[in-house]
Amino acid sequence: MESETTLYKSSEEKPRYVTIVFSLISTIGLLVVICILIYLVFTNKNPFKILISCIVFLLMSVFFNASVKILIRCIKERMKPDEEPVRKLSISSKGIFNYKVKKQLIWEEISEIQIIDSVLSVTVDPDPEKDFQLNLSDTDIYKQMTREDFENLLRKYYKKEIHTYYTPPSCGCGG
Repeated sequence: MESETTLYKSSEEKPRYVTIVFSLISTIGLLVVICILIYLVFTNKNPFKILISCIVFLLMSVFFNASVKILIRCIKERMKPDEEPVRKLSISSKGIFNYKVKKQLIWEEISEIQIIDSVLSVTVDPDPEKDFQLNLSDTDIYKQMTREDFENLLRKYYKKEIHTYYTPPSCGCGG
């Protein structure tokens, strides 16, 4: 089957090198602050300043610990090998191939296609076990094309009406 487009499972984005460098600089900066606080604790004669330095030292130690953990996690995620791409769906002039159930649906046998809030639903009336849903947000579709381009690609081959509905983003105002 010659495929016009194939949707793959979306992969997690790895931390960028800028994130790792920023985390490294933050960790080194916190280490410098901790060293300065240790120096102040041992060189001060005023007990009040020593107490304040110890409290700030404890707080900086907590931040330093968190910063080191973030740095290590970023480096580990960056070093992970890339996953093998997992195919989810292929669209061609012949039909739709669903890789999850390994079934080819010919355009003529599909009775309805709906896209509701990024969920693609394909219905085959005479054979309901061929029906399927695919959450487009779990695929790389939005890296390949826009939502409108995907709908136009489906309309190019599927001659019946495609029902689409998208919930508008909420403003958070509760109304």
